[in-house]
Amino acid sequence: MFIDLGDLSKGMGMIFMREFMETAHKISCGEGQLLFRKGDPTHYFFTLIQGELRLTIGVKERHVYTVRHAGDIFGWSSLVGGNIYSATAVCTKSSEILRFDRDKLLDLLAKHPESGYLFFKKLSEMLGKRLLESYRIIEGERLEGE
Repeated sequence: MFIDLGDLSKGMGMIFMREFMETAHKISCGEGQLLFRKGDPTHYFFTLIQGELRLTIGVKERHVYTVRHAGDIFGWSSLVGGNIYSATAVCTKSSEILRFDRDKLLDLLAKHPESGYLFFKKLSEMLGKRLLESYRIIEGERLEGE
């Protein structure tokens, strides 16, 4: 199975990418379907193939990010030492998603340290961009609600 993962896969070796994709399980979710709740145990890391999801936090389910581009990642808490998800993920459109088992993926990244380093570097870049986008969303909501 080969699926374009956007920035996440750029520069990765073919052997690593083949093994990476072998750890993936393709899932579908319908509009309104919950993938995980904030506070659920982290078992999986996800990458969007197509569709759209909304990530929310807090009791009022405050919108903090929209996953909408092929290769967008979510569920990253599972890879950085988090034992619980930091947000709730709900499909806002029918979506196709790659689901990676956290333990298998971490074993693969350890097996291929150069690709593992590049993977975590790209992950941190993506999360930095997401943080800035989340600030924009939160600030926009605050201005509208004032």
